[in-house]
Amino acid sequence: MIPSKLEIEGLYSYKEKQVIDFSQLTAAGLFGIFGAVGSGKSSILEAILLALYGTTERLASKGEKNSMVNLQSQAISVNFEFKAGKNNSGTFKASYLAKRNSKNFDEVRPATHTFYEWQQGNWAPIDRDGEQIIGMKMTHFRQTVIIPQGKFREFIELKPKDRAVMMQELFGLDRFDLSHRTAKLLGITKEHRLRLATQLEALIDIHPESLAEARSALATLNEQKAALSSQIKTQEVALRKAESVKEKAEELQNLKAKKQQLDLLAEQMREKSHTLRIFQKALTHLKPLLDQLHDLESEHEKYKVSVAECERFKENAQLSVEEKLSLYQKKAEEYKSKGDKEARIRDLHHIKSLNQLHTDQQSIHQQLEAAQNHMLGHSQTQQKLETTIEQLEQALDRLQPLSSSEMATLETAVMELRQLGRQIKDSEAKNADYLHQEAQFKEQQRGILQQQGLEAPLFDQSLSQYKDQLSNGEIGRDKLIQQKGLFIYVQALRDGEPCPLCGADHHPDPLAAHFSEESLLEQENLLQGLHQSMDTLRKAQQQYEKLELHLRNIENLQEQSQAEYKRQQARQQEIYSQLQLGTDLDTIINKLEEAKVLANKVTEYDSQLKKAREALKNHLSQNEQQQKLTQELDQRHREYQTRISSKIQEISYPDLLEKYRGQSAEKIDTDIARVREYLEQLEVSVPRALDAYHDAKEKQTTNLANLQTYTGRLKEVKVKLSDLDESIVSALEEQGIKDLDTANRLLQRQAEMEGLEEEIQQYLRVMDLTKSKIEELSAHPDVLAFDPKGYAASLQQYQTIRQDLDQVLSSLSVAEKKVKDITEQLKKKAELTRELNKVEDRETNLKELDRLFHGRGFVKYVSNIYLKELIQTANIRFMKLSKNRLSMEVDESNTFWVQDHLNGGKRRLLKTLSGGQTFQASLCLALALAEKVKSLNRAEQSFFFLDEGFGALDRNSLRTVFETLKALRHEQRIVGIISHVEDLQQEVGVYAQVDLDPEKGSQVSYSY
Repeated sequence: MIPSKLEIEGLYSYKEKQVIDFSQLTAAGLFGIFGAVGSGKSSILEAILLALYGTTERLASKGEKNSMVNLQSQAISVNFEFKAGKNNSGTFKASYLAKRNSKNFDEVRPATHTFYEWQQGNWAPIDRDGEQIIGMKMTHFRQTVIIPQGKFREFIELKPKDRAVMMQELFGLDRFDLSHRTAKLLGITKEHRLRLATQLEALIDIHPESLAEARSALATLNEQKAALSSQIKTQEVALRKAESVKEKAEELQNLKAKKQQLDLLAEQMREKSHTLRIFQKALTHLKPLLDQLHDLESEHEKYKVSVAECERFKENAQLSVEEKLSLYQKKAEEYKSKGDKEARIRDLHHIKSLNQLHTDQQSIHQQLEAAQNHMLGHSQTQQKLETTIEQLEQALDRLQPLSSSEMATLETAVMELRQLGRQIKDSEAKNADYLHQEAQFKEQQRGILQQQGLEAPLFDQSLSQYKDQLSNGEIGRDKLIQQKGLFIYVQALRDGEPCPLCGADHHPDPLAAHFSEESLLEQENLLQGLHQSMDTLRKAQQQYEKLELHLRNIENLQEQSQAEYKRQQARQQEIYSQLQLGTDLDTIINKLEEAKVLANKVTEYDSQLKKAREALKNHLSQNEQQQKLTQELDQRHREYQTRISSKIQEISYPDLLEKYRGQSAEKIDTDIARVREYLEQLEVSVPRALDAYHDAKEKQTTNLANLQTYTGRLKEVKVKLSDLDESIVSALEEQGIKDLDTANRLLQRQAEMEGLEEEIQQYLRVMDLTKSKIEELSAHPDVLAFDPKGYAASLQQYQTIRQDLDQVLSSLSVAEKKVKDITEQLKKKAELTRELNKVEDRETNLKELDRLFHGRGFVKYVSNIYLKELIQTANIRFMKLSKNRLSMEVDESNTFWVQDHLNGGKRRLLKTLSGGQTFQASLCLALALAEKVKSLNRAEQSFFFLDEGFGALDRNSLRTVFETLKALRHEQRIVGIISHVEDLQQEVGVYAQVDLDPEKGSQVSYSY
């Protein structure tokens, strides 16, 4: 299905007629429909579903249709033009029109739903509906072609049984219901088996006794073969043992030559071992002393430098201490005048507050005068509101409307009576249609019985009679065939020549009979006619039983319809009796309209009374608030006067009051800040000067202590160096090393010595291994006594026995050929036996197939195969979207699983995926399903509309999904997406924009 044009008017937010031209949108391959949330994007898909199937997913077509119509429109009008059929070669239009009832705004009349096909330049009405044109039900359509909002993952969430049913309906898997054809083949196979068994009975006396002598000779040759094979095995064991001794003798000669080469290197290895021992002594006894000497020399240099630095610091420390003490004494003297300055700052704050109190008192005085004037204008307004309320209450007392429960009961009754009236008419029409169908089916049954010459449906009895006739006819035919074969043998008998059956060359009493070929042909024609009659009778039986099933269904439907009809009439009378207003629906409707008018007046008066009372309440509240405000202002004015008098008494310096009274707060704050800054600096500088003095004194004391410590440690290091020099000289003499330079040179060759040690160890290991192997091989007497001539004689004896065995094998081949030639004489019987076994196996397999196909088992199996192919196709995209982390599977019960490749390929249910991953899986399955539908319809192009899920994806996943959708254009796919995600709108070049206008409703514009 490919959309061409859609016209919408009056549906949801589409107040004015809007035309969506899909020609340029679908030509792009990938297009979008974008707009803000609530602008009417998804309503486009609902309009297509409404045009094709007469209903939508969001609201039911009955009972809730009035909510589909725009509140400012009188009707819904949807016209949808599209291409469908094989390869989308046909052009169709679906028209849907539903109008409001002119007398009842909330009621929408039944819709007019028609379909047209473009034929010879005009729109011609057709009898087919949307399901027949598209070739799928609405449920499948919204799962494979147009996926509305909230329904994208529905295919995943279907139960396994419902998923299998969907695959059967969508791909027509009922064609795999092979139970009837299997039963027919099973009957034919049984007949074939009976014919073969009859033919084998003629060969029951034939036995393969002539093979005994040939098989006896063959057994003798096999015994000779076994004896020679035993001898050759014994010779092979001895020969392998001799070959092992030969190899060991050669290995002994090679090892002796290798030991001679190792002996030549012995002196060189001893010199290297001596050098290595001297190095190990130096490493063990001298290196620790040399490392200790290096550490002591480093400590000596460090303490020497530290003593020099402490001596330099000692001279400058005393001058710094005296300077810091003088500065501290000066700052402390200035700090004593701090109290007087802080007292003057407090007075300045009091003066600042006094000035602000004077200003606030003047503002409150002005507010008090305004409030007293406002109180005078409230009394007249209050009197007017009280008069209005009294008049409205009197008007309401004169009205006597129905209660809300009585009004609701009456409205519900009217709606139910209207619906019951329509249902009663529909039930009467259904009953008439059921009676007509019942008469037609019974007439067809009578026609079938008349064609078969039956007065009653006794099909099984007639078939049984035919089977008896067929069995008797086949027995007669087999006897004629046997007579024909014997007649041929009799004609071929010649005295002195062996009989082809028994082998005798003397024929004293041959069969005297004459065979008629016409009798056999007549019998074959009779059997063929019986088969045709049985097939015709079986087909008639199937048609009759099918009509009988239809009749039972019609009877059930009639009973249900009659029961529903009686229930509807009983309910109608029950409502009339409850209302007690007669049985005229128009009278009840007029009563309801009068009650509504009266209720509207009551509502209007209630609203006016409520507004008046609310206004009076607000007026009294405002009056009370104004009076309270006046009292508060007067109280505050007196409080300010008291606070001003108290504040003047708190000031200690009259000169400051005289100077700063009436001055601005900024001027006072500036002077306060200047004095406070001076005090803050003084507050910091006094302890800082004291800290500096203490720090200098502490550093002086620390330096003197360090000088004493470093001097003592320097003396200790000198004593240790002297003792260590004596230890090194003693160690050199004990280890026999010439001097300290010689020891250092040896220690510098440490890496070389490690390689030398490995070389010596390798030499010793090779020498020990060679000696051990020579001793091991020399311990075997067979190796030392190995004789090459004896080995050659054993080899010659083995070859002689091998030649004898080859001659026996040649004779054995001739004997086997003789047995095979004799066996060919029984070929005919063997062929018949094999054919019978094949037919019996086929009969067994057909019985098993008949069991498997029973109850639509094979259809369910094929449905599972289709699902697995679907998963395989979907995984191509899903693994790309999940970056090869996930793949989908389906088990034999049609349950979806996901394989997690990041966790060792373990399985878990598909429903455990996150929201974004579920969207990706649903997208891949929907694309695969749409691809299957495309191949099913044999279309070059397919259409896929998606309104779901992009908001659940992060930016990278959104990019991957979008690239996947763009790639579909190369697969002859047309993809439309509906979304409010701005990133998508930037990527899609061709799109329709839907905007919601407050006056005009949803408006459609295009990017081109």
